[in-house]
Amino acid sequence: MKEILLESTFVSIDIETTGFDEGGSDIIEIACVRVEGCVITDRFSTLVNPGYLLPERIVKLTGITNAMIVGKPCIYEVLPRFLKFVGDSIIVGHNVEKDIAFIDKAYRTLYGRKFKHPHICTLNLARNILPHLKKYSLKDLADHFNIRYRRLHRALDDAETTAHLFIELLNLLWNQLGIGDYLGIKRLSKA
Repeated sequence: MKEILLESTFVSIDIETTGFDEGGSDIIEIACVRVEGCVITDRFSTLVNPGYLLPERIVKLTGITNAMIVGKPCIYEVLPRFLKFVGDSIIVGHNVEKDIAFIDKAYRTLYGRKFKHPHICTLNLARNILPHLKKYSLKDLADHFNIRYRRLHRALDDAETTAHLFIELLNLLWNQLGIGDYLGIKRLSKA
């Protein structure tokens, strides 16, 4: 994986869930955008019915209501479509380890093994290359780079914002340090 990520393909993902611990919570929205040569070329997004009523705090945080998930597919119907969209591209996400943990939970149930895929965390990457910032939320980093976003805590909007953030971080790494390949960036995105 020596190709320069600014010139290649990656998939930025985000999920919304019924809670913050994957053990007792489930995915209610999953989205990703494919980025090729720093341009978003495709999008995948769907609400997911967890099979139970959403906690009120999650409704307030995301704006996703119980009425919105009625008739939506369960994660086991969505996961194969998500995996096909991602393909063999590198996954990028803000606090991506949490997203990967939720995906892994469903993946283990459906396929009986651990979900393994190359991925990079923009949260850790930003913390490591921008140590002077006080806050590293997706909103704070988007504001720092003047990235426009429509709304927070909806999967497609957050996936798009994360994609733009990653492009900004890639440009910084390439222009200031000459680092642009997956392994070099992955080393810098360790917690």
